[in-house]
Amino acid sequence: MLESEKLALAAHLHVVLRRHVGRVTDVEWLVRDAAYAQEIIALARASGQADCVERANRLAEALFPPPPPAAPVRPAATPSSPLGVAMRRYVGSLR
Repeated sequence: MLESEKLALAAHLHVVLRRHVGRVTDVEWLVRDAAYAQEIIALARASGQADCVERANRLAEALFPPPPPAAPVRPAATPSSPLGVAMRRYVGSLR
């Protein structure tokens, strides 16, 4: 996600928090500092306002994306598998 999109999400959350909770935030710092962002997102989620929670969740997804799925683990070659036989022949002899 682009930096400008993150900034726009933070600005929307800032407006909603100011309107419903009366809390003023620093929009640029919200995008740059992860600890500050986590605190403000927790505050918005705890407010109980549906709009605040929705905006906080969208900002959290943008700032803290989930890690990519792990690559599948390939089973190791056993000595009896075709790959194991080929490896043993290659390593154990001169071609």
